[in-house]
Amino acid sequence: MGKESWAKYGMEKGKGTAMKSGAFMEAKEEGFAAAMSAPPGPAGDQILKNAVDSIWSEARKLTEEARKISLTVNNQKSKEEREAVLDLTRIAARKAGLQAAIAAGWEQGWKEGVLKRDSGKSD
Repeated sequence: MGKESWAKYGMEKGKGTAMKSGAFMEAKEEGFAAAMSAPPGPAGDQILKNAVDSIWSEARKLTEEARKISLTVNNQKSKEEREAVLDLTRIAARKAGLQAAIAAGWEQGWKEGVLKRDSGKSD
């Protein structure tokens, strides 16, 4: 990989990381707010399950799409075709990573929100 390719890779990686970090933090705030207003016990647990299961399901679906696209790279006849498929793979993987960051952020926010909500209660 030439210097330009590495520089481009580094810039793309940095953009992707910043995007995932922002999505994580936003989802963390949403999860925290949901936990603070959720009832304790099984009803609250169900709210978490409903919210997070659908987000993780979408992340798994997007990951599978990226995997399927990546499996076709070596089937391409020319370097240009392979590069086009690699670009599609990167885009699909970026979407999957973003969705996973959202799910992880929501879960982390929920966990912190429940701890804060329940910290005022005596045992």
